[in-house]
Amino acid sequence: MTRPPAAALRILFVTKGLDIGGIERMVVGLAIGLQQRGHHVEVALVNEYRDQLVPEFASTSVKVHQLRGTDRIGWRGAIGLKRLLQSKRFDVVHVHGPLPSIICRMVAGAPPIVTTSHTPVEALHTATQWGWRVTARRDAARIVVSEIVAQSMVGSSRVVPHGIDPAQAAAARNSAARADEVPGDEAVGICVASHRPAKNYPNLLRALAAARTAGARVRLIAIGEGPDLEDHRRIASELGVDDIVAFEPPTLDVLERIAGADFLIVASDWEGQPMVIAEALAVGTPVVSTAVGQAPTLVSRHVGRVVAPNDHVSLGGAIVELAGDRVIRSMMSAAALAQGSTWTLNDAVEAHARIYASVAAPT
Repeated sequence: MTRPPAAALRILFVTKGLDIGGIERMVVGLAIGLQQRGHHVEVALVNEYRDQLVPEFASTSVKVHQLRGTDRIGWRGAIGLKRLLQSKRFDVVHVHGPLPSIICRMVAGAPPIVTTSHTPVEALHTATQWGWRVTARRDAARIVVSEIVAQSMVGSSRVVPHGIDPAQAAAARNSAARADEVPGDEAVGICVASHRPAKNYPNLLRALAAARTAGARVRLIAIGEGPDLEDHRRIASELGVDDIVAFEPPTLDVLERIAGADFLIVASDWEGQPMVIAEALAVGTPVVSTAVGQAPTLVSRHVGRVVAPNDHVSLGGAIVELAGDRVIRSMMSAAALAQGSTWTLNDAVEAHARIYASVAAPT
């Protein structure tokens, strides 16, 4: 027995953090979009210290449960999740993140569980991979953000990419101070990524050093936080690019910052469907990316350049090309805006609502 799609559902989102990252912003967008469509939505935040996006719910009826756990869940986080899942208050639970998914699957009497995978399984820690595969059979439905992620999974998955809000993109574009409009011939690249191994900042910094050696007049804004930040500051200093790199903390106006840059740079070794690339193209910012996840599909030569992962020479060459040619950047920007977004946040919200309705516990 399943609910009709129009029926209001009681949905619990579970996420490890609500800091300012692509996955976290997607969770907020989905939760608010579903609440606006008449569903009852609550969010379980495992690590209460990763709460920068919690104020986004202030003007909504979405309730946030801060569980006092850690990035590794912890006993408080696990107990808090168990209590929520066994409270009989929800028709469906949607979990983002491998560790929270594993814990939720192990709770007896939990509502139907929907999980979303944002990266390929092989990108996870070995123990997490094992736990994921052993417990995955408990999923009522499994969502992946791209075909690349689906190919790493055992069993069936439903591909639902991240969605972009066209109105937000237009507003960011209109209010941003475009770097191209600033006097001078120095180009501004922007990277929006956490300081973790998968994002490969050392590759990016080496590429930047190579681009500078090749004569490129470029500077980098690196927005993000994470455990490797100080190591990356040190590497920038050792490479002699610390004077052209600004390491900045995450910010709520990240879309405007992307819109104001000359081009976005993604240097990752692993991605699913990088939300930041879709956002950059939606605001007309060209993209230089490694060939990870859906990047080769999203970034044609009309809107950017795609290079091999962990190849700072190729990445540096792409930076030199875009940094040195305003005409190419202008053409790429126009092409990105002209192609528009074929998959919006509204599309993603509706797709999720249909999946929930197909698996929700009957009342």
